[in-house]
Amino acid sequence: MPAEAAANLITCPQCGGQSELPSGRRLVRCEFCDGTLFVDRAGAVNHYRLPALLSAGEARAALKRWMAGNDTVKDLDRKATVESVEPVAFPMWMFRLRRRGGEEVVVEPAAPTPIPQLADLQVPAGRLEPFTPAGEGVEAMTATVPLETARGWLAQRGGGKGGEGSVSESAVTESAMVEVPLWRCSYSFGGRQYQALVEGSTGTVLAAVYPEKAEAPYVLVTVAGVLLFTLEGLLISNPAAKLVVFAITALPLALVAYWVARRV
Repeated sequence: MPAEAAANLITCPQCGGQSELPSGRRLVRCEFCDGTLFVDRAGAVNHYRLPALLSAGEARAALKRWMAGNDTVKDLDRKATVESVEPVAFPMWMFRLRRRGGEEVVVEPAAPTPIPQLADLQVPAGRLEPFTPAGEGVEAMTATVPLETARGWLAQRGGGKGGEGSVSESAVTESAMVEVPLWRCSYSFGGRQYQALVEGSTGTVLAAVYPEKAEAPYVLVTVAGVLLFTLEGLLISNPAAKLVVFAITALPLALVAYWVARRV
């Protein structure tokens, strides 16, 4: 076989069959097992996708539930204006790792993202399907992060949430490309624009910058409580009297904390 022709052949990681790689193509279907492959400079890997289970309306509802949670300012779900909900297919490098306790799945972004929480996204490996192109109207983001770069990130963070130190190549049982369905949501609040992502398979909301609850009132209540209890402990020597005074002091502090929680 001519050397030039051999250079255009790729080996399927599933069946070992060799398929021809058309010039300039990064997506290939194996001629032998019909698997979908993503071609990187480091070689060919399996190509999957997570099914998109949430509609635009369901993604908007998931965003509203997150806005009504404990991390955001009070009544954000009612006061914020959701301006757009757009579908995006986002590429992720996925690594299956062999751990002492079983298998672990770790992902790394394959494209730039303003929301770093994507790196901690939980990909349910049991739901993966062979890759098919995104539907009409879905923005398909291009994978620009090389596989070797993602492997370097994997090693730097110790291989995932297991915290078992660096990852050897033998611990990685599979490297793959996964297209994750996302809903990119833009909303405004208090004269500012914000962006959040809703994972289209599970409804998980990811946001790096958002209107957070103010911490200052809670800090003031805590500091006031510490000072009062310390002062009372120094001035009152009788243990029984000290407990009574502590109880009397705790009641208004609890009421103030409750009022702050309702207002912030």
